[in-house]
Amino acid sequence: MRLFIFYLSCFLAFVAGHMVNYSAIMYSLEIFNSPLLAGIAYGFCFGPPIVFGWIAGAYIDRYSAKKVLLIAQNFFVLGSLGMLYVMAIKPSASVVIFLLSSFLIGIGWAFVAPARLAALGQYVPENKLAQSTITFNLLIMVGFGLAPILLTQIQQTFEWKDVAITSIGMFMISSLLLINAPNNHQRLTHENLKQEWKECFASLQNIAVIPQLLLAAIIGYLMMGPMQVILPQIAEQQLGLNAIEKGQYLGLMAFSLILGGVAAMKLKSHLPIGRSILIMLLFCGASLGLIGLINQVWLSCLVLIMGTTLAGMIVSFIVAGLQHFTPVAIRGRVMSIYTIISQVVSAMAGVLAGALAQGVSVSFSLYVISALLISLTVLLAIKGQYLKQFYHFSSH
Repeated sequence: MRLFIFYLSCFLAFVAGHMVNYSAIMYSLEIFNSPLLAGIAYGFCFGPPIVFGWIAGAYIDRYSAKKVLLIAQNFFVLGSLGMLYVMAIKPSASVVIFLLSSFLIGIGWAFVAPARLAALGQYVPENKLAQSTITFNLLIMVGFGLAPILLTQIQQTFEWKDVAITSIGMFMISSLLLINAPNNHQRLTHENLKQEWKECFASLQNIAVIPQLLLAAIIGYLMMGPMQVILPQIAEQQLGLNAIEKGQYLGLMAFSLILGGVAAMKLKSHLPIGRSILIMLLFCGASLGLIGLINQVWLSCLVLIMGTTLAGMIVSFIVAGLQHFTPVAIRGRVMSIYTIISQVVSAMAGVLAGALAQGVSVSFSLYVISALLISLTVLLAIKGQYLKQFYHFSSH
C-alpha cells in the first residue's frame, strides 16, 4: 500500500511537472507570441540541473531523499503560482515573472527527480528494486504523454489560469501523500560538496559498470532532444501532414515510449541487459537517420514507433541498472548525475539539431545526430566490457 501511495504521488507530480513545462513553451508562443521567449522558458525549465543537480545529489545522501523531496516540491508550487499570477493578473512585468517562474520549476526538477529515484529504495527490498524502478520509469513516460493532452483539454475548456491551478493542486496532493512516507536514513558525515563528490567518484571507480551505464544514458538521450525539436518539422515539411495529423504523428512518440517501458518490464529477465542496451542504441541511431530519409507516412510512423519503443526500453534498463548497482550511500548523487544527463544532454542535442536544421536542412540534422549516436555506441561497445558483462538484475 505504501508503494502504491508513492507511485500515485509520483504520477501526480510527473503529470503536473510536464504540464508546467509545456505551459512555459505554449503560453510564450500563444500569449507573448515569442518563439525566443519560448526557447528561454524551456531552457529555464531544464537548465538548472546543470548547477543545482550537484547540490541535490549531495543533499539527498546527506539529509535523506524524503526531506529533500518534500522541501524541493515547493519550488514547483512557487513556480506554478508565479505562472498563475501572470495568467490571471497580466502585470506589466509579466515576462520577467514568467521567466522567474520557469526557473523555479527548473530548480524543482533538479532536486525532485533524483530524490524520487533515491527514495524508491525505502519502499522495496534490493531484489525488487529493478522491477520497481522500471514501473517508476513507466509512470514518467505516461506522465510525459498525458500532460500535453490534459493541458490542451483544460486550456480549451476553461482558461490558461485553470491549467496552473490544476498543476498546483496536483503538486500539493502529491506532497501530502508523502507526509507519512518512510525515512530510514543514516546521516552521512558532513563534508563540503566538493569532498562528497570526490568520495562518490572514488566509489564509482570500484563499480565500473555504473559509469558505463551513465555513458549509455548520454548516448540514449542524444536522441530525445532532436525528436522533440525536429519531428514537428518532419511531419510538416517532409510528410505534408496537417495540424491534426501532425499531433497524431507526434503522439506516437509518447505512446511508443510507454510501450517500451511495458516491454522492459516483460523482458528484463529474458535479455542480456548490457548487450541489449548496445544493440538497441544502434537501432535507435539508425531509426533517426531513416526518419530523415523517408517520405511515406506509414513507413515513417512504423520507424518512429520502433525507434522510440526501443528508446523506452533503453531508458528503463539503464535507470533500473543504476539502481541495482549503486550503493545506498551514494544513490542520491548517482541519480543526480542521471537527472543532469537526461535533461541537459537532450536539451543540448535539441539545440544542435535545431541549428543544423536551420543552417542546412531538417533531414541533414537527423543524419548528423544519427551518425553521432551510432559512432558513440560502437565506441562504447568496444570499450564497455563491464556493461557487456551485465546480464541480469538478479546478481551483481
